[in-house]
Amino acid sequence: MNAVLEAKEINSMADVEIGHIVYASWGYDQTNIEFFKVVRKTAAMVELQAIGQKITDRESAGMSEYVVADAENELYESCWVVAGQYSEKKVAQEKGWKIARNQEASWGSKPWKWNSDFSQRVVIEEAVKYERALISKHKAQFSNGKLFVKMASYKYASSWEGRELHQSHWA
Repeated sequence: MNAVLEAKEINSMADVEIGHIVYASWGYDQTNIEFFKVVRKTAAMVELQAIGQKITDRESAGMSEYVVADAENELYESCWVVAGQYSEKKVAQEKGWKIARNQEASWGSKPWKWNSDFSQRVVIEEAVKYERALISKHKAQFSNGKLFVKMASYKYASSWEGRELHQSHWA
């Protein structure tokens, strides 16, 4: 088994390793699983990089599945920038943005706008895609031999032990 996935007692920051994976399970009428890996630590804080997941099994006609962490699939926030638009200021003022490796939109082309008579979509050729890693800082806590962090008022993450987790999409 991958060293990152092995269960290990975590009782202090000395036990937390870069690459350690935590997960958050949240939702009201559905269950969402999100994975994060530790990319930096201090005496009291951890920086977590959002990572993807792999589906290991499906059930109920695609409405739920079992998932595991995909530590190599780091997730990014992206932003298209066109000179003179708000997004240009956002990228200039906030840290961490860099020109994306992939300049295609998720649907396969650059962003577009309607022409003056709204009869045709026109690709915005001068648009440049920027990205930054989805990294957040959290106070490290320890509970029952696991790393435990409060992500938000309603969301908590704790050490992942490598087992499949169930998520559903019944909303």
